Amino acid sequence: MTFAAAALAVALAASPGPVQAATDASGLSLAELTAIEMVSGYLNDIRTMQGGFTQTAPDGQTTEGRFFIERPGRMRFDYALPSHLTVISDGYWVAVQDRQLKTTERYPLSTTPLRMFLSDEVDLLADTKVIAVDPDDDNRVSITVQDPSNRAEGTLTLYFDPVENQLQSWIVSDAQGLDTYVEFRNIVRGEPIDSDYFLIIEDTTIDVGEGRH
Repeated sequence: MTFAAAALAVALAASPGPVQAATDASGLSLAELTAIEMVSGYLNDIRTMQGGFTQTAPDGQTTEGRFFIERPGRMRFDYALPSHLTVISDGYWVAVQDRQLKTTERYPLSTTPLRMFLSDEVDLLADTKVIAVDPDDDNRVSITVQDPSNRAEGTLTLYFDPVENQLQSWIVSDAQGLDTYVEFRNIVRGEPIDSDYFLIIEDTTIDVGEGRH
């Protein structure tokens, strides 16, 4: 797979461990709390969402593809050629598949950052450690979060357009400070998605961590 495609796979596969603490809201302003509540509400309103994405890796290499999300629990990122990567969550496992090599690596959904987006109820204050909030970041809301247990290094920054009521992009920053940027486009919400899109069909499988089938 290309470096740009692999970057998201590595970020999604990072195991955060159990949550030990939530965000201390006492240090946040009313505007910051309102922004966090607004983005949490947006994520909770998503039942299905699909569209295109462009991903930029730390080395500047870009890849494109299509994504499909059905909450709770299910997601698919299909990378366009020359990448052969597909990332699928079926509600229990997150599978990173190389279509050319016919390999699958599986990670329990509950141990990946995706749980924040795909859980039935999203509460950024309770489920993450909010380390930065900007209610007016170039006419966008930006929220940077990290694993509250501190067992997974790195951060995730969400960029949200309050006027369009739309998630625009996110940045995954790893422990070395390298950023992987994903921008979403042509987003459609509320349309039915074929359940087969979320099936993990395996050739060679590597299980990583413990989870349920």
